[in-house]
Amino acid sequence: MKQENEGPQPVRERVNDFWLRVGGITALNIFLNIFFYLHLSQEKNIPFWKIFLLSTFFVFLSWEVTRWVVLQVRKRFPGLQNMRTRIIRLTIYVTLATVALSIFKVWFQDAIEFYGEMNSGIFDYFYGFGMNMFYALVITGIYESLYYFHQWQRLLAETELLKQANLQSQFDSLKNQVNPHFLFNSLNSLSSLVEEDKEQAVSFIAELSSVYRYLLQSNERELTTLQSELDFIKAYFFLLRTRFRQGVDLLIEVPDGMRERLLPPLTLQMLVENAVKHNVISVSRPLLVRITATSDGWLHVVNNLQRKIQQVPGSGLGLVNITEKFRLLKQPQPQINETATEFRVSIPLMDSRMPYRPFAGSAENVSLAS
Repeated sequence: MKQENEGPQPVRERVNDFWLRVGGITALNIFLNIFFYLHLSQEKNIPFWKIFLLSTFFVFLSWEVTRWVVLQVRKRFPGLQNMRTRIIRLTIYVTLATVALSIFKVWFQDAIEFYGEMNSGIFDYFYGFGMNMFYALVITGIYESLYYFHQWQRLLAETELLKQANLQSQFDSLKNQVNPHFLFNSLNSLSSLVEEDKEQAVSFIAELSSVYRYLLQSNERELTTLQSELDFIKAYFFLLRTRFRQGVDLLIEVPDGMRERLLPPLTLQMLVENAVKHNVISVSRPLLVRITATSDGWLHVVNNLQRKIQQVPGSGLGLVNITEKFRLLKQPQPQINETATEFRVSIPLMDSRMPYRPFAGSAENVSLAS
């Protein structure tokens, strides 16, 4: 069995906005000089180049301060899911920064006597605040719009990757179940049941059809309930129990309050299949698979470790697939731990209200501990 201790690490987003800053500061400064400052050159008898130089300085200062505030808030509240909180925080912090910039602007103009000897009044402070707030709103709007568009594109790409991962998971699971060995073993078990216990044979056919139906429909949702997965794994284990008799056993100890939590479909099937594939199974050395959940929202799938002498070749794609799904869902990575006596995979359960598809099988026919 392949063990992976660390999942993929999230990539820190780098802000590459040099040309945006150059172009934005230039365009905003030209706009302000044409529509707001050009008349001052005639009214105050001040050379236009001085007005242009001063406005360039304050546009640059406003842009850099506002940009710093935007990036700091974004680090604290990233992503589309935090957009509302981020906008509220930006409104507060940008306003406070604008007040400080406005006071500094009026003080600086008086200090250098830009408009001659004058003592600025309350109107000058409010006018300065209005102009700086205009800068800040434009700058914040540009950065948030670009960030939203980038996050939207990223979400579309990750959604597509998740769909591909689900399809690959479905394909791998279905491929394993329709391979000649599985069909031969299933038909062989069914043949024996028909001769020994016709009622049990009917149950076997019902569970077999339920398993295939779930496998075929599992790509319709990115998430399903834990209860749905448990019902499916009981049906799947019914087939294993029919084949291996007392050589396999399943113990489910999951509180009712945890069963409506969500996880990717076929997660449990991959883990159980992994345990069956790599361990010795016999009546004298039964394989026990335990599925438990803890109050911290983690599900634990544990099996006793009794490796086959001749290991079955495996690519380990099942565990990789599970890890990749949780990464795309932006969830904590599954934890894989192996000791001398057991193999444990712990996966986080999601408390989301995303839509899901319930299991359509008949799990009540499985006589396993739950």
